[in-house]
Amino acid sequence: MLDEPPVNDKLHVEVQSSSSRIGLLHPKETLGYIDINLSDVVNNKRINERYHLIDSKNGRIQIELQWRTK
Repeated sequence: MLDEPPVNDKLHVEVQSSSSRIGLLHPKETLGYIDINLSDVVNNKRINERYHLIDSKNGRIQIELQWRTK
């Protein structure tokens, strides 16, 4: 439980590749990342957005977050 909403915090999401070859050791490659301001989630109660990944040519990710209080 939080005493106050995390309006000054960010959520860092990093997207990594997964190996499609079972049994082979393949290092996972970082495809890109995003930082989401949690103040947007708290103030709007919910976000459902598509983001362009940073450090990626064409990478995109859709994220849905919801802020609920008791």
